[in-house]
Amino acid sequence: MKDKLATLLLIAMTMLASGCMNWQQRLLFVGGIAFGLVVEALPELVSHLKEALTEKWRLSQVVRRSKAA
Repeated sequence: MKDKLATLLLIAMTMLASGCMNWQQRLLFVGGIAFGLVVEALPELVSHLKEALTEKWRLSQVVRRSKAA
């Protein structure tokens, strides 16, 4: 992921340094890069969130059982 981010940062910096794009095109390009990063990272983030919620649910079940006993 760090290599991809470094590559995208290099592309973005090169694009911003070029004088042939106006500010709207630059903004669109950077927005597209950011969107691509979010879409790429989304499945991993959802997976981590599901694991965290499952673990929290399991711990809450253990606490409820110990209180009931």
